[in-house]
Amino acid sequence: MKKILPVVMLLALAACSDDNDPVEVTVQLNRAEISYNDENVWDGVASNQPFLVQYMEFSHEGEVGPWGLAWNGFTPARVSETGPQTDWLAHQFQITTGGGMSGTGTPYIVAFWDTQENESTPAAERSCRIQHKAGVNSVPEEFRPISMYVTNTSYVCATVREGNNFAKKFEEGDWLRLNAHGVHADGSVSTTSFLLVDGTDVVEGWTLVNLSSLGTVTELYFTMESSDSGMWGMNTPSYFAMDCLTYRAVMP
Repeated sequence: MKKILPVVMLLALAACSDDNDPVEVTVQLNRAEISYNDENVWDGVASNQPFLVQYMEFSHEGEVGPWGLAWNGFTPARVSETGPQTDWLAHQFQITTGGGMSGTGTPYIVAFWDTQENESTPAAERSCRIQHKAGVNSVPEEFRPISMYVTNTSYVCATVREGNNFAKKFEEGDWLRLNAHGVHADGSVSTTSFLLVDGTDVVEGWTLVNLSSLGTVTELYFTMESSDSGMWGMNTPSYFAMDCLTYRAVMP
């Protein structure tokens, strides 16, 4: 005799069969449990530890030394101040929008790329890298980057418009480029680029960047290039801000 399963059981079995299907996720910091200091910057900024948001691990290294805070990688912040500053290094987490994609005072991520990196630097040693993981320090899983929103920090905007003791004022023909690199399972790397500054045209609002051309990757990392560079690398401050990274992956 043929046995007929109840509808509830059939629905449950169907749900279980979809566990290995990839889903689309947009990383939103305002839904994450992140602690901020009195300056509205992640309170782990001076630590050597990554942070995990919605199964995406963001690299971070930091310490307070004799010359103050030194860090690279990614740092969450929610600075709402937008006015000009006399000491931009003291306000390096400020952006012109005064908040993330969710509005003024909402969190976003500031990235600081290590200009000492070069083409021979292994992916695992890149300063600005992102991996899909079930937890911090767990084994990375494959994912497909789709898009993210980016903008310049206020420090970069002020530098390219005015110049300073270390970097030039930008003119027509100058540029600042952000490169996104996807590392594939076989070790190959695909790249897509976005101009943060093109001559005197400076990105100051959140702008969508398409990452889908990178394909399925085991790791996503970022580098930067500037027309204002010397023997020690970029003279332009190597910062950018990002929010709402969207990706597809099988959830842990």
